[in-house]
Amino acid sequence: MATAATPSPSPNTAGSPAAEQIGLGFAEVLALLAFHGGESAPATAELLGVDRYAAVPEMVSAGVSSLVARSFAHVDAHGELSVEGAVAGIAVALGGAQRRMLLTLQSDAWTDRIVLLEAPEVAVLARPRAYGTWWVLPQPADIPPAEATFHLVRGHLAEHPEGQVLVERHIEGQGVALRIRAAHDGGWLLGQVVPGTDEVADVPADDHALVVTLRAVRGDQMP
Repeated sequence: MATAATPSPSPNTAGSPAAEQIGLGFAEVLALLAFHGGESAPATAELLGVDRYAAVPEMVSAGVSSLVARSFAHVDAHGELSVEGAVAGIAVALGGAQRRMLLTLQSDAWTDRIVLLEAPEVAVLARPRAYGTWWVLPQPADIPPAEATFHLVRGHLAEHPEGQVLVERHIEGQGVALRIRAAHDGGWLLGQVVPGTDEVADVPADDHALVVTLRAVRGDQMP
């Protein structure tokens, strides 16, 4: 599939408007994965739960048609497809993500997921919704990723103080997650969740220690 992806300038440059989330259907996600075709595409497809259909031409074709109908993709005089702007940035993040983070938000009544995809020049947040759709939002370039994750965790636990957040880096064969809960003294309780192990020992932490731990989970280079 001959394509070109041209991301727009960072939406977080001083004075620029806030980025808006874009809703993408199941087949549209498959089409954008095929657009970029990067080395990370198979792992991203697995994380998003679309890997079983990535090689089905009819599904990809349906996604391409939908993207064109929504003016997210264009066909030139030679029949080649291209995507531009924010959707091109999403395609780059899908296919070229060098880091994939999964946040599982839990409350007493429900569980939700957030997927963070980070390519060298673009990062997006994706959240699943009904019927295989995903809401995708470009991430601020002026906030370090670990701090951005901290804000997501703090926001969820402020609304659901009895809930928890699991944070893990999506690496084949790993499956180890950081569990974060709100402590009654205003701090945090951190524990390591290992598959097949029921007991999790909590360690108290303040905001700084939580951010440092998130950097370690992400594999960031420490300052």
